[in-house]
Amino acid sequence: MPMLLMMAEIENGLGNPCASYINEVRKRAYGDKWGSQYEYHDGTFAENELAILHERDKEFVWEGKRWFDVVRIKDANGESLAFSAEANYPDNETPTNKTPLINKDEAYKLLWPVDINTLNNDDKLLQTPGYGGNEAQW
Repeated sequence: MPMLLMMAEIENGLGNPCASYINEVRKRAYGDKWGSQYEYHDGTFAENELAILHERDKEFVWEGKRWFDVVRIKDANGESLAFSAEANYPDNETPTNKTPLINKDEAYKLLWPVDINTLNNDDKLLQTPGYGGNEAQW
């Protein structure tokens, strides 16, 4: 099924319909219970990206792929879905209130810091912006 969702991403990125790939995944998942109420219909670029993301969430639950998906998949403006409230799940206290996974002022968190041992071993390396100084430490 990962290939079908990759194909959906590719087609959506090219501006082509992608619902058939999403529906193939859903048909397999629902099996005998499949009905038209579960069918996805193509939407805007952003709606399709969110549909693909949510389908990947279900297909790869507990596989540690979601963070990389929200960083990698972009919205219609070319920004990471990590900044999108629609890509996030509501919190338990206020289920109708969605907030972005990361606020724009914390954009540096999209990239990992370089670990201190690597910095200590190569004085030409620079720390990822937002994670402090570039000086080697013990």
